[in-house]
Amino acid sequence: MRSAAVCNRAALHSAQRLAQIGDVRVAYHDEGTGPAVLLLHGCPFASFVWRRLIPQLAPTHRCIAPDLLGLGDTETPAGADWSLSAQADTMIQLLDFLGIERAHLLGHDHGGAIAQVLAARHPARVDRLVLTDAEAYDNWPSAEERPFVRITQLPLVGDLVLWLWSRRVVLRATLVRAKAVHDARALSPEFIDLLVRANLSDRRRRAKTKRFLAGQFEPCNNRVTLDIIDGLRRFDHPTLLIWAENDAHFGPEWGERLRREIPGAQRLEILPATGHLLMEERPEKLAALVRDFLA
Repeated sequence: MRSAAVCNRAALHSAQRLAQIGDVRVAYHDEGTGPAVLLLHGCPFASFVWRRLIPQLAPTHRCIAPDLLGLGDTETPAGADWSLSAQADTMIQLLDFLGIERAHLLGHDHGGAIAQVLAARHPARVDRLVLTDAEAYDNWPSAEERPFVRITQLPLVGDLVLWLWSRRVVLRATLVRAKAVHDARALSPEFIDLLVRANLSDRRRRAKTKRFLAGQFEPCNNRVTLDIIDGLRRFDHPTLLIWAENDAHFGPEWGERLRREIPGAQRLEILPATGHLLMEERPEKLAALVRDFLA
């Protein structure tokens, strides 16, 4: 099992592409043919979270999965803006770089917040919208995750905690305690290894992750998901909300609120016995829902 995980990590890394956008180097995956789907991951993960979904969508859709600013293999100059607005602007620039005028959006967690910004501010660039367990309104960082984020910002202690999280056993235990999944068995060794490699494997990556997490508490950043509500209320493109029933961070009530808010929202799908990382616990069901909706 360990050797297979190593092979999968190597395959993921070798398939990665790079887009130089100004002084930002965006790492992304580009697989499949057909209408484009931009897949936006959450915090503090990277594009690897879509590795079980992309093969199921790629036969009918071109899947573009970037690493967000500040996470994974995307690199920016020191002190660059990693706010929600900057993330959204970079995604528009990535679509321009790839020659994609209009794309479907699939956003999870922080990526779901970015997808909302894109839908509200750039509706002409968005075809259909899928939101899953997304940061929205004033619900982030969630009450469950705040202690884990705050400890990373403590002098000296924060650096030690991030180093401890680079130890696979500790990281897995932390994710279980943080209720990232409903069933701890869903946290495979491959997932843990990919998360370590993306954001915790060396001092530089841990420093990036620490700074990214600090942005979760910036009031001007948190306000963005409230400021765009008027734009979302005008977004009438077909929209699907898929939510994990047992998400301890952003429960289904947030999906229901978004369903009422977005004119194009057709329905809210609830996945039973599923936690926040629904693409790990229910990849086949998630893929089927997304594929049917986009078709």
